[in-house]
Amino acid sequence: MADPGLSWAFVAIGAAAQGGALLLLRRPMRLLRAGGDAQGTVEDNEESLVQSTRGPARTFYFPVVQFTTKRGERISFKSQTGGLTARPKGSAVRVLYDPQRPQEGELATFQTLWLFPVVTAAFGLPFLAAGLFSLF
Repeated sequence: MADPGLSWAFVAIGAAAQGGALLLLRRPMRLLRAGGDAQGTVEDNEESLVQSTRGPARTFYFPVVQFTTKRGERISFKSQTGGLTARPKGSAVRVLYDPQRPQEGELATFQTLWLFPVVTAAFGLPFLAAGLFSLF
């Protein structure tokens, strides 16, 4: 029989991670529900140097994308998700946006929309399961 305090701690960690995953899902779900979908073009990549405590600093590249809304507005935005390699300038990308706030658009890729919620949920699930199994 496991210590109930430890079991509840595992349940709390797992539940917090699941709640965090749900919070991270809010933005992609809002963009999908809003229905704005366009073809965009990578204009540039903004570089950001990220210092690590375990190694040398790394450069991340955040694509700057331009697209035209269904109303004909030309919008430019910087993606909130960067990568270790720059996206080629001039490359075509799919964009999701809210017609009420098109400047808050995002690339329609797995990484930008779903990666962080999936990783957060996957991290917390073993804790939640272990805690619940030891309680019951």
